[in-house]
Amino acid sequence: MFFGALAHAQITIERQDFTLEAGMQTKAWYLDHTGASVPEIGEGQVWDFSGLSLDGSFTADYEEPSSPLFPQANITEPSFATLLGGLGVQTGLNYNSIDDSGYGSWGSIGEQVTVPLAPVTGMDTDNLTILELVIQYNQRRDILKFPLNYGESWTHSETYNIDFLVTVAGFGLQNVPAGQTIQDSVSYEVAGYGTVILPNPEGPDQEPVSIEGLLIKRDRVTVNNYTLGGQPAPQLMLDAFGLTQGESQVTTRYFIYAKGLPRTAANIGVDANGEITSFTISDDITQLISSTSEPTAEPLQAKAFPNPIVAGEALSVELPTTIQNGALELVDALGRQVAIWPVSGLQGQIVSCNLPAHLQAGLYVYRIMENNQEVRGIGKLNVIR
Repeated sequence: MFFGALAHAQITIERQDFTLEAGMQTKAWYLDHTGASVPEIGEGQVWDFSGLSLDGSFTADYEEPSSPLFPQANITEPSFATLLGGLGVQTGLNYNSIDDSGYGSWGSIGEQVTVPLAPVTGMDTDNLTILELVIQYNQRRDILKFPLNYGESWTHSETYNIDFLVTVAGFGLQNVPAGQTIQDSVSYEVAGYGTVILPNPEGPDQEPVSIEGLLIKRDRVTVNNYTLGGQPAPQLMLDAFGLTQGESQVTTRYFIYAKGLPRTAANIGVDANGEITSFTISDDITQLISSTSEPTAEPLQAKAFPNPIVAGEALSVELPTTIQNGALELVDALGRQVAIWPVSGLQGQIVSCNLPAHLQAGLYVYRIMENNQEVRGIGKLNVIR
């Protein structure tokens, strides 16, 4: 059992639903994602990750911006960038803005950091200094758009340069300028909506948390080129660091957003092979559990036939459990109710109803509800014409 009813209605997230503000600290949890599957896209999904376990927490501070380089920004967030194929990590701040039209970044400032190269070259005196990095965008790179609805999409594309100083005795290099040029292309799609079931941050002895959410799929492609002393870096040196000129990296990330949270309810990283590499959830999902909520039973898959079905024909649905004074509801891809019929009967009983003849072709979700609005059965119906 878990908290909340699985209604699967399409939701819209407005600015007031995303509670992030400057001066706030958010807390999130890593999950042990062993055995987890990538969330399915589409309408009326149930993303059940309740079987995963907590694996440590972390916090992030969001502050008022102070840099004159980003006058449009009204909030900063911590950032880190993995460079040179993972050889170095640069921390810094993203300079973002949040308003009624969305939330996104105007750029970032990365701090200078020196990375020892002894693990690669075997020489304690060898190092790589990543110089301070300033990236400024001509327009905001939106992470979220408001209002946020299922089916929306947007893209960004930028090219930026990162400067280094390299000292490697074996190559005769002493603070020689080097660089990495990154072509960064990102696409966002609100690819699904439904119910996400997550482990309770208050501990494994607590009921999992169930909330309605929108699923954003972000695909990112980066192409990297490297220079040394103003010229393309020699292959011999690239080989030493495990790099390839013009190499590309493809990653996908899934974000599940819900009303009333300052960050994603769930953030799932996926590599080019489709394997989950990271999984975090918001600590604030516990605030979405009403103190008066009662645990509810997970809805069962309800069989319907024929499926596909022609609009206007008779539909038969098998009750997955005994229903008294309940209802069979049909909703479209936008979560709008298009038909509803009263139903009662014993488990396994077949109930019939006539679909409206005006229904458009497409995928619909049918739900069997008790008279207290608890969803007890659910399924998908393909309507054709």
